[in-house]
Amino acid sequence: MSGRLMRTICAVSLMAALAPAAGCSDEGGTPSSAVSRASAAVASATASAKAQLDKIEGGTKATRDVTAGPVSFNGQGRATTRLTVTNSARQTASFTILVNFRDADKHLVDAVVVTVRSVRPDTPTKATARSHRALSGKVTAQVGTAVRY
Repeated sequence: MSGRLMRTICAVSLMAALAPAAGCSDEGGTPSSAVSRASAAVASATASAKAQLDKIEGGTKATRDVTAGPVSFNGQGRATTRLTVTNSARQTASFTILVNFRDADKHLVDAVVVTVRSVRPDTPTKATARSHRALSGKVTAQVGTAVRY
């Protein structure tokens, strides 16, 4: 699959996944201001992911090579998950991974992109994905897209 096609697929998939995301917070204000803040966070995550994915040339979809562990929260309230990348290719490769954080109702609450460089074949390599902002409640992490290059 060409790099340009893969970037387009990833960007369109990300935008489709992030488009319905909106939520409320305890930061005060009206429900519409909470939706505006959530929309701004989603827009920022989308722009960041697109910029990362646009840098990839000649990538191959490798979502099956990556797993996300349980979510915990750091001292700033940001959700974190441990990623395990196992390169199924024959050569050392780098991976760019889109990680989606979802609430208990499966709504997308944040998305981050993690790059893991120089992963040797059949050697599990660990990385950490951290949300852009503080999240709360039951949050899960899932690998949205992974590209090996």
